[in-house]
Amino acid sequence: MCIRDRLYCSISKLKMLKAAILLSSIFLAYSKVVYKTISFAEGKQWQYITKFGISIGRGSFEVRARFKRPFSGSRQQVFTFNANFYLDTKWYLAMEEPECSAKSEHQIRTESITVNANGEWSEVRRGYLKQHTRPYVWFVAAEDCGGAMHAKHSDLPPVQVYIKFTGENATQFSHEEIGLLALYLIALVAYCLILGYNVYSYYKNLKKMERADNPILLLLIAVGLEFISIFFMWIHFLAYSKDGEGVRACHAVAVIAEVGSQFFLSVLLILISWGWTITYLEFGEAEVHAVLLVILFAMHLLVAGLTQLTSDAYHKYDDYEGIQGIILIVFRLGMFAYFLFGMRDTYRISRAKAQVFLKPFAICAGMYLVAFPLLVLACQMCAHYVRHKVMVIGSIFVQSVAMCTLLRLFIGKTVYTKVSKNFEPILPSGKFD
Repeated sequence: MCIRDRLYCSISKLKMLKAAILLSSIFLAYSKVVYKTISFAEGKQWQYITKFGISIGRGSFEVRARFKRPFSGSRQQVFTFNANFYLDTKWYLAMEEPECSAKSEHQIRTESITVNANGEWSEVRRGYLKQHTRPYVWFVAAEDCGGAMHAKHSDLPPVQVYIKFTGENATQFSHEEIGLLALYLIALVAYCLILGYNVYSYYKNLKKMERADNPILLLLIAVGLEFISIFFMWIHFLAYSKDGEGVRACHAVAVIAEVGSQFFLSVLLILISWGWTITYLEFGEAEVHAVLLVILFAMHLLVAGLTQLTSDAYHKYDDYEGIQGIILIVFRLGMFAYFLFGMRDTYRISRAKAQVFLKPFAICAGMYLVAFPLLVLACQMCAHYVRHKVMVIGSIFVQSVAMCTLLRLFIGKTVYTKVSKNFEPILPSGKFD
C-alpha cells in the first residue's frame, strides 16, 4: 500500500511537471509590441491584429509588414493590404457586419501597406490618433477585401505585421497599464518587509521548538512566490517603459510564480479546513489528497494558460474576461463549498481551544476564496479602459490582505501554536485519534 501510494504520487508529480513545461512555452509568447502573422485566404480577408488604449490627448503608431519568406511565384513585385484603425465605439459595429467591405466602412483611419515580394520589411507607416473626451481603446484590423493577395495567389507566404503604439507623452504603456510600474514597486517594497520579518520570526520559533511546522512553511512559500512574481513583473514593466516590449522571460517567471503562490495558498486553506495539524497530522488517505493536489494544480495552470493564450484578444479588457473568468468563478466557488464542508466537520470534532483559532481562520480563508469571483464580476461593471488596472490592483490587494492575516494567525505566539498537533509531544496518526 505504501509503495503504491508513493508510485501514484510520483506519477502525479511527473504529470504536473510536464504540464508546467508545456504552459511555460505559452507564457514566453507575451509581448506588447505586436508581431502578428496573417494570411488573407478566402474568408479571412479581414483580420483583427491588436488593440491599444490611449489616454486623452494624442498617441502615435508605426506599422510595417513583410512576407515570412521571399516570393517568386509571380512577376508581381509588390502586394498591398490595408491596416484599418477603429475606435472602441465603432469596433463592435464592424464586427457585426457580414461583409469585409462593410466592416471597413467603420474605420476611422486606414494605412495602405505595400509588401515587397523579396521578403524585406516594407516602408514604415506612421501616424497619430487623437481623443478629446475620454480615453479610447483603438483596434487594428488588416484587410484585403479586394482579394489581391492570398485569395488570388494561393502559394503566397504569410505576412508578418509589426505594430508599435505609444500613448500620450510618448509613453509605452497602454492607458490601462499607466501607473502599474509604481504600483509594483510599492508592492515589492511591502512584500520585501513582510517576507523578511516573518521569515525571521519563523526562524526564531524554529530554533526554540526545534521542529518545522509544515503549514507555516507552506504559507511562507506562497508569500515568497508572490514576492518573486511582483519582482519579475516590476522588472518586466521597467524594461517595457523603455522599449515597449519588456522582458519576456521575466513576465513568464512572474506568471508562473503567481500561479504557484495561489496554488500553495489554496492547498494550505483546503487541508487545514479538513483538520490537518488541528485534528490529525498524517494523511491517512494518500490517494485522495494526491488527486486533490493534481486537480488544484491543473485548474490553476488551466486558468493561467487560457489567460496568456487570449491575452490580446479583442474581447478582453482584463486577464479574466471571457471563458477563463467563468472557469475561475466556478472553480473558486467549488473550492469555497469544499472548504465549508471540511470546516464544518473539523469545527465539530475540535476542542474548544482549537475552535478559537478556526473561527478567524474560516472567515479569512472564506473571504479569500470568494474574493476573486467577486473581483471578476466587479470588473465587468467598470469602464472597459480601466478594467485591467482594477483587476491588477484588486488581485494584489486580495492576495496581500489574505497573506498578512494568515501570517498573523500562524506565526509567533498565537492560538495556532497552542492547538497545532505539530507542537504536541506525542503525534497521533489519525484524524479522529
